[in-house]
Amino acid sequence: MLIGRHSFIRQSKLSDVVGRIDYISNPKRQEYLYATYQTEGATPEFWKNLARENQLDFKASGSAGKCIEGREFIIALPESFVQYRADDVVRLFTETFHKRYGVECSAALHHNKAKTNYHIHLVFSERKMLEQPEVKIAIRNMFYDEQGK
Repeated sequence: MLIGRHSFIRQSKLSDVVGRIDYISNPKRQEYLYATYQTEGATPEFWKNLARENQLDFKASGSAGKCIEGREFIIALPESFVQYRADDVVRLFTETFHKRYGVECSAALHHNKAKTNYHIHLVFSERKMLEQPEVKIAIRNMFYDEQGK
């Protein structure tokens, strides 16, 4: 009797978004990496800036625990999807998510070592990229406390 495998989506909070993207998309670290895809704004510089901003906001909030820099979905795909071009599969999933939620994404399409779990790692930002950066200019460059120091 043949029992079909169930599809699933698992969501994780990422405290090192840059490291996770490197891990899932680096062919030297992934034996069964078939394709990667990043949305237009998801440059390495974007992820570094996102991590830095999230860390600064987290420290300023005084919260306990770990800073959440981004999130990841692991999406199990039916094994029949191996018949489609890997580049098309990962691009379609990533662009659909990007357009629906307006956040930057990096994704990688994998199998596990036993080749029984065809899946996509979809890393995404919870923050939307601003159309125009907010430039803040201080009206003075010297600040004093109550004692004038």
